[in-house]
Amino acid sequence: MLMKKIYYYSLCLLTLVTALVANPIDDKASQFVVNGAPISKIVKDTQYIIKKNYAIHYRYDTKTAEYVVEHPTLEKINGKSKRKDDFRPDPEIAKQHQSLLSDYAGNPFDRGHLVPAGDNTQNDDVMSESFFLSNMVPQVPNHNRGIWKQLETAVRNWVIEGKDVYVITGTFYNKGYKEIGNNKVGIPDYMWKVIVDAKSNKAIAFMFPNAPLPVEDLHKYIVSISEIEVKTEINFNPKLSEKQQTELESVKADQKDWSSLTKK
Repeated sequence: MLMKKIYYYSLCLLTLVTALVANPIDDKASQFVVNGAPISKIVKDTQYIIKKNYAIHYRYDTKTAEYVVEHPTLEKINGKSKRKDDFRPDPEIAKQHQSLLSDYAGNPFDRGHLVPAGDNTQNDDVMSESFFLSNMVPQVPNHNRGIWKQLETAVRNWVIEGKDVYVITGTFYNKGYKEIGNNKVGIPDYMWKVIVDAKSNKAIAFMFPNAPLPVEDLHKYIVSISEIEVKTEINFNPKLSEKQQTELESVKADQKDWSSLTKK
């Protein structure tokens, strides 16, 4: 509890320092967040990018997103549009800060989605937007196609079950992180998801090393939101009071509240 309070007051200070800087996600894409846009300590050399189905906080140093936010719905996951794998640089990012297809070529990493293509099926335009490289990170193939895919499927199952989920997906880099390509695209050491059900006001969060992991171990990587906050120094629910944040963030989710966790 003491650690949570200390961290909360640090985040309050960060909020005051950044209060004069408008967050475009709150201003222009509030439909993707339920308790306010996440507040990051990383404010220099970053960019907010608003897409039709999601929004990004993009880092120039790693050439990847720190986080993306989305609100998957039945319309978005049950559409007729199919993935076309049209990976390409994001034109909203200046060329010197972009990641390129050539950065991934010849390297043993997938172009791993943060907002999955399966959450963007309602039409071809939004499906195509999910393939901007700003929505990709160098991801270990067995991770991307295994436990990470399992979690993405679970999120869509929760939507089908009737949950009103808001999802924040992001990266964490240790000091001295590795890079690929001429543009030095950072390979994240960890990847995480924070999922809040607006109907029940319950949350579940996951943090994984970017490494091959057994699919059946998905439940072992459930963490509290506070654990991710302490590691990333992101405030995920800035519009909640201290008491509300503690209630939502300080405990690990009960698996019985998230019944599709083991479905494939």
